[in-house]
Amino acid sequence: MNSLNHSAYPGLTLTLADLEQASWQQLASVFDSTNQASVTGFKTMVLASRTNTGADARTVVLRKVDGDRKYVWFHTDVRAAKVMELEAFPDATLLFWDNTLRVQLRLTVETHLHSTDYIADEHWKELAVSSRKMYLSEYEPGSHQPNSYPGFPTHLGAELPTKEESESGRKNFAVIECRVLAMDYLQLSRDGQVRAMFQYEPDCKMAWLAP
Repeated sequence: MNSLNHSAYPGLTLTLADLEQASWQQLASVFDSTNQASVTGFKTMVLASRTNTGADARTVVLRKVDGDRKYVWFHTDVRAAKVMELEAFPDATLLFWDNTLRVQLRLTVETHLHSTDYIADEHWKELAVSSRKMYLSEYEPGSHQPNSYPGFPTHLGAELPTKEESESGRKNFAVIECRVLAMDYLQLSRDGQVRAMFQYEPDCKMAWLAP
């Protein structure tokens, strides 16, 4: 690293502690309505998990972040196949990519399902009707249909249900709580790449890594 004198190389000015804190702040900034750049970055993530026959991956929406306790949350239809997969194999990886900052975060997590408890109730209460609409589907996600299906009762069309009507979707709603065990940070840049790891369990440690 001493051979790099380019002032633009971020690895010359960062400390591991600052980088770890900044990573969690960037995740949390998704929920800052004044920060439009981050909304398009870490708002969605790829959830990679194990199955009985191999591996699976899909995009989910980040719904809550607790940087102090190292937890993140996302929502799902309780009938989705990934729920059974995560119940059988709770270890998973969350992959984030911010194209503006050219930053990738890989979180190694242990998942826990909430569907009928107060945690799920709290998330449901905060969920906009536009999002609740997607839990009104009469069919299980991934089930075969004779025609293309929008994911909610067809009579709704482009209209939103009333808040009272949306309550019927509560039985299909679940929250996946992810306890973060480790974070892998990677920033891509022509001026020099930066990679680091932050382990939270079983022991806390951090280190610079070769990209």
